[in-house]
Amino acid sequence: MKFLLCSDLHLSADEKDYSLSVLNEIVTLCRKEKCGVLLFAGDVFDSWKDMEVLRNNFGHALESLPADCIVYFLPGNHEELRKPNQGKLESFEFGRARLLSSKPFSVQPLNAEVEILAIPFQKDYSGYRDWAVPPKEKQLRILLAHGTVPGIAYMGPGEESDSVLDEDMFTFFKADIAALGHLHGNYVMQKGATLIAYPGSARVWREGETDPRKIFICVTGTIPPVLEPAILHSAGEYRIVPIYVSPGGQLQIKGPQSISAADYVRLDVSGFVEDETGVTHALEKIKIELEKKCRKLAINKDRLSVLSGVSTHPLALRFLRKWEEAAANYASQRAEVYELARIKGLGILKEIMESHK
Repeated sequence: MKFLLCSDLHLSADEKDYSLSVLNEIVTLCRKEKCGVLLFAGDVFDSWKDMEVLRNNFGHALESLPADCIVYFLPGNHEELRKPNQGKLESFEFGRARLLSSKPFSVQPLNAEVEILAIPFQKDYSGYRDWAVPPKEKQLRILLAHGTVPGIAYMGPGEESDSVLDEDMFTFFKADIAALGHLHGNYVMQKGATLIAYPGSARVWREGETDPRKIFICVTGTIPPVLEPAILHSAGEYRIVPIYVSPGGQLQIKGPQSISAADYVRLDVSGFVEDETGVTHALEKIKIELEKKCRKLAINKDRLSVLSGVSTHPLALRFLRKWEEAAANYASQRAEVYELARIKGLGILKEIMESHK
């Protein structure tokens, strides 16, 4: 059997066309790879309201799948985000997608060899040993869940600090594959007899989600099963474009060669300037041009400092002259290190100048 695993699509009314284009690519891949099962491991929708608005679009996209392809939709934490007090997921239709919302778990046999142990999002999984999950009956058990496995990602404040999936759960339930959502990074690791697989967010949902977005194609029949990643090209990428500012206000852009319409771009501005006004105007022009080429644009000026007198101070002029003379010693792949050396040097100069005021 072959199945497709994806997660954290975050279909959003605010980014309807973009997020639906990623869904359509997932469906196309599922059809092209002749997958018999399509698994959504939570956070299909960005919020309860987005689910209300886009559930019919979601169901319509699934209609192009072969008639014998089974679709399972496991709810994540975002399906409950801003949910009305009386709201019930089970009240909605999702087309061909079968909702796996029974808590704390449900078991779905797929065929003679494979079964799914579905565990929808819960803030606390600690009582799993008392769940009375039936013994494993098939050769392969896929544990489908939405939560955080400690050790794979930083367990800091916020949503990643709850919904903890203890690795012992996978052993206790004799899971061959833990097909998981919630973490937006792509991770695969073998822990004991269980292959833990996070496809990561299917689209670029927030800042910092670098690297191409992916899904997994899994082929059963071997131990361990074969897990192959596939890139979702319609998702675009999160791209950081460094912009270095000289003391005189000149901007040097060290950006990627190409930017796609689906990309989320962040301009990282750094340097020391005499007057920030000119930099602001120059950035506005760059912003207007880049916004025509990408999906979303952000500007980060946290590392841009204003230092009065930097363009005329003797120490600054001497340092910058030496810095420019050293340019020949830096290959193109080390250009970022070279630029950072200028920032570091001028930062030390700023401390000296301010200490003598």
